[in-house]
Amino acid sequence: MKICVLVLDFDGVITNLNIDWNEVREEVSRKVGFKVESMLAFWEDHFGTKLSDLANDTVERYELEAVLNSKPYDDVKPALESFKGVVYLASMQSEKAINFLLDKYDLKKYFKEIISRNRFGNKIKQIQYIMDKEIECEKFVLVDDSKRNIRICQRQGLSCILFNRKGGDNLIDVIKNVRAE
Repeated sequence: MKICVLVLDFDGVITNLNIDWNEVREEVSRKVGFKVESMLAFWEDHFGTKLSDLANDTVERYELEAVLNSKPYDDVKPALESFKGVVYLASMQSEKAINFLLDKYDLKKYFKEIISRNRFGNKIKQIQYIMDKEIECEKFVLVDDSKRNIRICQRQGLSCILFNRKGGDNLIDVIKNVRAE
C-alpha cells in the first residue's frame, strides 16, 4: 500500500518547546475562573468560546516565548526533504507559534497545510479534516509523541507511530521505515 499522507506533530517531533505547563495551567485557571487540569481537555470542552479565546491568548504568549529559544531538531529538514508524499502538520499549539518557527527556519514549504488549535479544538478533528481533504489517498501515517493522540489516531484506523526523541527516535529513520511499508 502506498503512503500518501504523513501527519507530523509539532512539539516533540519538529521541535521542543520548553514550557512549564503547570505554570500555564495555573495562569489559565486564574483567568477562566476554575481549575484547568488539562489544556487538551480544556480545548475540547471550550473550543470556540470566549473562555477558549482568553486561554488561547495566555497559552500563545508562553508558546511564542518558547519558540524564540527553540529550533527544529537536526533531522527534521533532511527527513522532510526525503519524503515524497504529502506532509501536514497537526498540532495543538497556536498557529502563530508554529508559523514563527517554520518561517524562521524555512520549513513551511514542506507542509501542504498547518493545522493548529486555532481551527480545531482537538487532534481527532484535525485528523478527520486531513482525511476529508485527502480522500484519494490510500494511507495516512501520524507521527506524534503523545500516547493519547496515538490512541485517537488508531481509532480512526490510521497508521500511527509513537515518536520518542528521548528514547532515540530519529525522524529520518521513521520516514525511511514509512516508505518501506
